[in-house]
Amino acid sequence: MLGEYRISGRRAADISASIERAVGAGELRPGQLLPPMRELAEQLGVNPNTVAAAYRTLRERGVIETAG
Repeated sequence: MLGEYRISGRRAADISASIERAVGAGELRPGQLLPPMRELAEQLGVNPNTVAAAYRTLRERGVIETAG
């Protein structure tokens, strides 16, 4: 899904910043899928609501698009 890039962070702001940096650097390309919220939460050891908040922030900033 993400290739070599590893999303990092323990807080929603850190997770969204990690993803936004990767998009800006071209490490995450348009159309590339992000991991499902629960899967990423498990990988990072955080609550799924934390990842949901990060994704919501990114969506509101126009960094990502979500379906569903």
